[in-house]
Amino acid sequence: MNIDLVRERLGQLSDRGDELVGSRYKSEFSNQEFVDTAAFREWRVGCVAFLREALGADSPYAKEFEFNCDSPFLSAVARGQAVLRAAREYIEFGPVARVEELVAAEIFSDLIGMAARLLRENRFAPAVTLSAAVLEDVMRRSARHRKIAIRENVDNLVELNAKMVAGGGYPAATGKKIGEWAALRARADSAGLDDSARPAIDRMIKGVRDFVNDHLF
Repeated sequence: MNIDLVRERLGQLSDRGDELVGSRYKSEFSNQEFVDTAAFREWRVGCVAFLREALGADSPYAKEFEFNCDSPFLSAVARGQAVLRAAREYIEFGPVARVEELVAAEIFSDLIGMAARLLRENRFAPAVTLSAAVLEDVMRRSARHRKIAIRENVDNLVELNAKMVAGGGYPAATGKKIGEWAALRARADSAGLDDSARPAIDRMIKGVRDFVNDHLF
C-alpha cells in the first residue's frame, strides 16, 4: 500500500466523518442526536477496513474505532473522528514499524522496477543481484517478525532460505523457488549469465515482487 494513498484515504474518511457530524439531527422522541444510519454504516465499514489494512487488525486504532464508533449516535461518530485524528498523527509523525514497512514497500517496489529495467537493457547480472538484495532484506524482516533465529548480516541467501523453511516462514515449494534464485545469484556473481538466462531472470524478478507483497507485512 502506497503511504501517500494511506494519507489520502485517511483524509477522505475524516472529511466524510465531518459531513456526518454536520448533518446531525435530533430525535423527535428523545434529546439524542443522530446521523443518517445508512451513511454512517457505509462510513464505518470504510474506516474499519482502512484501519485494519493500514495499521493492522490488532492495532489500538482499529480496536478503539470498532469499540467506540458502533452506532449512528452523534457521540459515537465524534469518538470515531477522534480515533481517526489520532491515527493521522500516528501516520504523519510516529516512527513506527507499520509505517516504516509501508515506506520500505515503496522502496522495494522501486528497486524491483529498476531490476526489470536492467533486464530490458540486457544487464543480466545487475538485475539478478538487485532482485536478490531485495529478497534477502524482506526475508530478514520476515524472520525477525516470526522470531526465526538468523545471523544478522552473516547468513547468505541459501542459509536464510533453509532457516525460513525449517522455521515455517513459508512452504517448501517457496523455498525451492528461492533456491533456484540463489543459484541464479551465484551465476551472476561469477559473470555466468547470458541471454539464455533472460526467462529465468524475468521469473525471478516477478517472483521477488510477489514475495515482497506476501511476506513484508
